[in-house]
Amino acid sequence: MLLETIGLSTSIFYYQVKAMGRPDPYAHVRDRIHYHAKRSFFTYGYRRIWWTLRHEGLAVSEKVVRRLMHEECIEVRFAARKRRYSSYEGETTPAPENLVRRNFHAANPGELWLTDISEFSAHNGKLYLSAIIDCYDGMVVGWKTGRHPTMDLAENALKDALAF
Repeated sequence: MLLETIGLSTSIFYYQVKAMGRPDPYAHVRDRIHYHAKRSFFTYGYRRIWWTLRHEGLAVSEKVVRRLMHEECIEVRFAARKRRYSSYEGETTPAPENLVRRNFHAANPGELWLTDISEFSAHNGKLYLSAIIDCYDGMVVGWKTGRHPTMDLAENALKDALAF
């Protein structure tokens, strides 16, 4: 009566009862998977564990190893990847009009200046150079260095150039 209400045939029910009484055919493989996972401090994935099992002489497919690792709740610990630092937050203000149009030559001194902040790695940290170059002769008209690429660094380089 219970089987009829849940819509299960008696043959399926008795097959499952008999299957639960059988020993696990992968019991020895589960032990070896646990051993290799602990030995690697849970850094081996299913492919690497499959490879070690294969070299031990156990012939098991990768899918079986993956399924057994999932059933045994063996999770792989991945090292956190270092992300390169970027201070870029997106366009905060609209870009100014392109007045130079990639023509970096000037007819007179002080007519066109260019600037950029460059980063240099040192043993004790990073150093930032803000330089202002005159496009007339390529001469550096102002520069400042600092430990951080801030607006003050660029402004002080501009003040240095204006004092020139």
